[in-house]
Amino acid sequence: MYRWKLSSQEPCSSTCSIGVSKSFAMCVRYDGAEVNDMHCDTMTRPEPVHDFCIGRECQPRWEASSWSECSRTCGEGFQFRLVRCWKMLSPGLDSSVYSDLCTLAELERPLERRACKSPTCGPQWEVAEWTECPAKCGRRAQVTREVRCSDETKSCDPLTRPHNTKNCTGPPCERQWTVSEWGPCSGSCGQGKMVRHVYCKTPEGRVVPESQCSPENKPLAIHPCGEKDCAPHWLTQDWESCNTTCGRGVKWRIVQCAGITAGKFQTHDDEACGASKRPEDENTCFERPCFKWYTTPWSECTKTCGVGVRMRDVKCYQGREIVRGCDPLTKPVAKQTCALQPCPTEPPDESCQDRPTTNCSLALKVNLCSHWYYSKACCHSCRAQHAS
Repeated sequence: MYRWKLSSQEPCSSTCSIGVSKSFAMCVRYDGAEVNDMHCDTMTRPEPVHDFCIGRECQPRWEASSWSECSRTCGEGFQFRLVRCWKMLSPGLDSSVYSDLCTLAELERPLERRACKSPTCGPQWEVAEWTECPAKCGRRAQVTREVRCSDETKSCDPLTRPHNTKNCTGPPCERQWTVSEWGPCSGSCGQGKMVRHVYCKTPEGRVVPESQCSPENKPLAIHPCGEKDCAPHWLTQDWESCNTTCGRGVKWRIVQCAGITAGKFQTHDDEACGASKRPEDENTCFERPCFKWYTTPWSECTKTCGVGVRMRDVKCYQGREIVRGCDPLTKPVAKQTCALQPCPTEPPDESCQDRPTTNCSLALKVNLCSHWYYSKACCHSCRAQHAS
């Protein structure tokens, strides 16, 4: 005795979330053993049964928005886009999740910034960042920036040249100078000096940088000594700190013509110090080399057709040393996609036919042609759908 039995389910049409699975009939003997279909009545053969199914747990994936417009309407600029980690948490519930899920799955994160190139702008002015204001508290000074023409072989319009200097004001003078006791005299008149420490302090007594106190009323840290009466001579104070934190800058010091009369310190006009050469009160200084990003040329694209990747080294240098002090927000991209040319496509197989055991009309209705199984089992129907 033989009968039809529903069995042999096809794989779920979806690798994760909700999909469609089909069970078809097979002819079996009384003991359940499968036999040739000819032993069963074809008139009573059941129709295939289509059921919804859920595949394995969905893996996280990166999703990227469309690229923004180029940040510049001419020349080289940048495009930006949002990149988020997404995961199908349950059938019909597709949600953004923490980026760590995609990172732990070792998925390569798509670029969030890429270079873009618009038509050439022609010669135009380029400017660097303004330098820090060198003014002491309560005083005014100027900041500068580099201004250059983008094309060295052509001249930029001088009427549109940006300013390379502007005024700036130092911080308010809310701190007070305090001094230590004078130290002992170090020698005779003209050679001897007494030294004391001069600090800039907050009202709470905390020592702060000297730039936060007024330079106009800074007490002397070096005083002449030796005899009760000492002829006018040049008196120099210690050099102040360099006016820049990196690179080349300027430092200053106080130079006075001073002496002692009847045991009292007195300042004099420069002429009173005679023909002796006045010491310098300004000098150049060089702090540590500035941090700067450097890049190597781009490598060749990893693919000769289609979308590939090209890379370059991005290193932070301080002088000739590789360091870690550069601003990460200004770091150039080290990897970006590249596409040299489209890849040739294989000609369609005109002889492919749909498998008679597969319900290809249902597969087309629920858009399953992208699934590997149905793209083969329903190759004729799927090809016709793509062509229409």
